[in-house]
Amino acid sequence: MNLLSSSRGPASIMASGESWTLFAALAVTCLALSSLLAVGPYLVGGAVALAVAVFIVCFISTEASLYLLVLSMLLSPEIGMGALAGPSNTTGGRGVTIRTEDLLLVVMSFAWLVRTGVHKDIGLVRMTPLNRPIAAYASACVFATGMGQILGYVQGLTGIFYVLKYIEYFVVYFIVANNVQDRDQIRRLTVVMLLTAFIVCIIAIAQIPGGGRVSAPFEGEQGELNTLGGYLLLTGSVAAGLLMSLWGQAPRIVLSGLVMLMFVPFLGTLSRTSYASLPFTYIALTVLRRQNRFAMIAVFLVMGAIGTVAVPQTVTDRSMYTVNQGATNHARLQVGNVRLDSSTSARLQSWEDAVVDWKETPIWGYGITGYIFLDAQYPRVLVETGILGVVTFFGLILAVYRQGYTLYRDTTAPLYSGLSIGLLAGMTRLLVHGLGANTFTIVRIMEPFWLLTGLVVSAQKLEQASSAGDGQDPDLA
Repeated sequence: MNLLSSSRGPASIMASGESWTLFAALAVTCLALSSLLAVGPYLVGGAVALAVAVFIVCFISTEASLYLLVLSMLLSPEIGMGALAGPSNTTGGRGVTIRTEDLLLVVMSFAWLVRTGVHKDIGLVRMTPLNRPIAAYASACVFATGMGQILGYVQGLTGIFYVLKYIEYFVVYFIVANNVQDRDQIRRLTVVMLLTAFIVCIIAIAQIPGGGRVSAPFEGEQGELNTLGGYLLLTGSVAAGLLMSLWGQAPRIVLSGLVMLMFVPFLGTLSRTSYASLPFTYIALTVLRRQNRFAMIAVFLVMGAIGTVAVPQTVTDRSMYTVNQGATNHARLQVGNVRLDSSTSARLQSWEDAVVDWKETPIWGYGITGYIFLDAQYPRVLVETGILGVVTFFGLILAVYRQGYTLYRDTTAPLYSGLSIGLLAGMTRLLVHGLGANTFTIVRIMEPFWLLTGLVVSAQKLEQASSAGDGQDPDLA
């Protein structure tokens, strides 16, 4: 008998010890969960059971959890928490909303940490060209908010909560960038993103017969119209970019139908900020089109001419409301011979007030939520985070632009080209949309945006790997 073959070496003893440790940890966890479920309400028990199920799915298949995340971005209910701190004219005083995808992101992040602990070969955060710009902007927000708390501008935990919400958007990017490994994954995630947009359109269109302005699903009693308008323009840019790049008849028919379908709820939002962003999106798509730009220009002119006649009267009235508001008790600014409506006047006045107040603390601003609520992105960045925030914010924007253009310039894969066009045109839209909305802090715009950015960065990495190999990756052909 060979004693060496029957003996247990150090490796087997260690493996056995690790198995017993893992078994003991699972037993303790199950005991704790069962105790919680026994004494807690049924809803708490159901939520815990669901969270455990999602955790298992995320641990076993990160790609499956990504599909859940993409679907939940616009199709998840909200949980209102009320005001955190401060008067009603501040960001914290306006209340906080937690959505299902917020909790899903927490579970996914925890599952990812556990997965990286079990599989040592998986890195915690993959190095990408956006890591440093993201870290710089996040650090500026944290530092500004910390200084705001020290100086008394930020009240309680309000600023910390909102900073965590901002960082949550970046978590979406890192989860995608860390887990996308091939072209097929990018294709499937793109399909799920567009499928979600289709479902959102159907739900929004169903609101039209009831009258009023349409909003995204689960937006509460008073929907955020700018949110739906911005989301449709972003996903519409992706659909249009793919339509310009793919040559198969079936995909082009589907994408054409989706783009046309999106126009119905888009017009129903009656969001003037979104309307103003549309021409810039189309101009960006025209510039990025590699062939036959004259056809794009001709279509734009024809659609403009048809739109002046066929657009519903409610859309025309809403667009002209800027200069035709009528009598009101609210203050209205006058630019030349044109008297602006009270809403636009308030936004312009907030820009002026923000610039004046920013001079009191120009380096780091008042901190996130340390200033009154502003319904415009750029004065909010300036007054809340100061020069540090403005520099790092636009540095991040330029870095995203650079990644999108690099992929657009280098790739020959139609899927990658369409995604890069969608990102570049969508980013252009976001910048214009930010003139009249807090675009870069709206969760239902930022999560799809950072999902798209993660797909583009992953595609660029795959493209570089293909170029460094034999010159042609069959997956990209």
